[in-house]
Amino acid sequence: MSRLLLLIILPVLIGCTRTEYPNTTYPVSGRVQTSDGKPAAYVRVTLHSSKLVSEGDPFRPSAMTDDDGMFQLTTYETHDGAPAGSYAVTFRWAKPQKTLFDPIPKDKLRNRFALPTDTSLRCEITEAETQNIGIFKIDTKKLTIERVQP
Repeated sequence: MSRLLLLIILPVLIGCTRTEYPNTTYPVSGRVQTSDGKPAAYVRVTLHSSKLVSEGDPFRPSAMTDDDGMFQLTTYETHDGAPAGSYAVTFRWAKPQKTLFDPIPKDKLRNRFALPTDTSLRCEITEAETQNIGIFKIDTKKLTIERVQP
């Protein structure tokens, strides 16, 4: 009887703890700062890959910068990173909503970098244990973003 119970429970436990995602992810971090070197907090950094769209994976690796302007990307689970590939990088700089009923805060970048375009900054994610995609510098007067370190 106990063996039968074990044979029933064991597959259920294995099935409940196994995670199956369509893509393997690799830890990715970076930093966003202003042109005068100050950290940019509350910047949403998102990676967009046409490969993921064509394969039907709706997830976009993204992160919100902390008070030091640092971010760690998340695709499926917190800070798990991003799948290997080439990406367009988008930015939206606005404090998060306090509740779902609050109005959506305005983007300090006037939505200029919120959607991927042919002129978006790009990055390459490789199959590495950890990688830093660099420091992104925002000039709030000229409304430009550049990568200062790869």
